[in-house]
Amino acid sequence: MKSHTVPKKLLEQFAFVDPLTHSKRLWCYEKGIPPYLVAPKSATRWDGHFADPVNSAREAALELQLKREFEDPVNQFIEMLRYRTFVIGAAHVRALTGYITILFNRSRARRAATNLQQDDQIGALRALLKDDEKLAQLAAKETMNMFARGVPGVVTKEILTKVIQKQIEEHSSAEQPQARYVQTMETMMAYRDENMLNGEWRIIYTDASGPFVIGDAPVVTWERLPNNALLFGQGFARPNVEVLLPVAPTACLQVLPRIERNRSVRIPKAKEINTAQAAFATRQSFSVVRSDELDAFLQPQFGTCRLGVDGFALRNVDYKHKLFEILMNQK
Repeated sequence: MKSHTVPKKLLEQFAFVDPLTHSKRLWCYEKGIPPYLVAPKSATRWDGHFADPVNSAREAALELQLKREFEDPVNQFIEMLRYRTFVIGAAHVRALTGYITILFNRSRARRAATNLQQDDQIGALRALLKDDEKLAQLAAKETMNMFARGVPGVVTKEILTKVIQKQIEEHSSAEQPQARYVQTMETMMAYRDENMLNGEWRIIYTDASGPFVIGDAPVVTWERLPNNALLFGQGFARPNVEVLLPVAPTACLQVLPRIERNRSVRIPKAKEINTAQAAFATRQSFSVVRSDELDAFLQPQFGTCRLGVDGFALRNVDYKHKLFEILMNQK
């Protein structure tokens, strides 16, 4: 089945009624292609995005849960967010917190990052296989665990090697990233970001002459440096992080999670938000207007912040050591 990675109702916020077809249309901006028209019901709709390689019924159930628990509550007031008189209340914040969390994770950009996570895990397992000292420590630890459970026997490095090799084989399956991604979606649906929930919520406005665009990975983050440069792709719990989501051509949510802040927060400009939308996009951004100037502005920005590579990347993590710590500390 085909699934929307950006909800249809959110895309319709950026649409206009085409006088020729009398139906809603979006101007689509894509790398290397002139702007063209698409319908909100087909934009960001991909076959098998939430498919489970093992359980075929899981995809439809997940789609229904996403609609019922996350989209429908926000859809009740999403059209009001464009008005400057609208005041965000506690109930709106609760609904939007889950909505933004899920919207970030349901994108194709986040799905692609799952492949990188698999590569890191397999790399850590292979590195562990080559470390005799750590294998010996793990073998001793597992032997003590067996003794504590009253099970006689000794866990050797050779036994551990076979277990790790089996893990590598299982994680190397072509279906593994998709299965893991579906599990991640279900995990995130049960998660509530307390820092975002209890943060500061703002709506940034622009005028119709310089509208916001919305990308196919519309939840973006940045840290504004002292020199006013923007560092894209910072984690939701990082100091000074800002979370942004355009919700209409003239309105964009700016969320300041309740985390450490040592800098004043500036009102973002429309061009800064549009730059981030294109940078995070896997493929496309959408607008209510067709503009050659806007297209020329977006083109060099497309795909410059890839999740797990340029943004949300744990560059300084020693995955082998982290895996070793987890195995040594688990019960």
